[in-house]
Amino acid sequence: MAGMTPGTLVLLGFPPPRTPYDELRAAGHDPLAADPADAPETGPRYVAGAALRIGAAAPRTPLVLVAYGAAGPALPALGGAQRAAHRLVGAYVFVDAELPVPAGDWPDAPCGYLATSPGDPRLDAARLRAWRTSASAAAGSGGLASALLELIDDL
Repeated sequence: MAGMTPGTLVLLGFPPPRTPYDELRAAGHDPLAADPADAPETGPRYVAGAALRIGAAAPRTPLVLVAYGAAGPALPALGGAQRAAHRLVGAYVFVDAELPVPAGDWPDAPCGYLATSPGDPRLDAARLRAWRTSASAAAGSGGLASALLELIDDL
């Protein structure tokens, strides 16, 4: 992030074998797995549960909200909840994630999209939104944390 040091990296929707928690911590970052018991498809309940987990963790700002898969569409509402709680969101990052519907005053911070498989059509959709994008086959084979940090650094 040009001129900004990320505070807490908030991870949402990562299935256990794909969660880069340990690798991010080893790289000197402060990751927080903020998934509530509800599935991302529950919409507002998922956002409320994730917001409660983030608040309870007393994260360092600016937050970098990182969504995987079905958690992607929740990022605008979760970012709004963080603004309401007076926590700065420095960036939104989507990793092989569904994209939110463009609306209103969102995004209010830089966005990036990381695809771990070639030909992901969501990567093209992110490019059309003028987001930073990265396609990394290495991210699918254990280099996810490195590819994620490289994209965040580019935002």
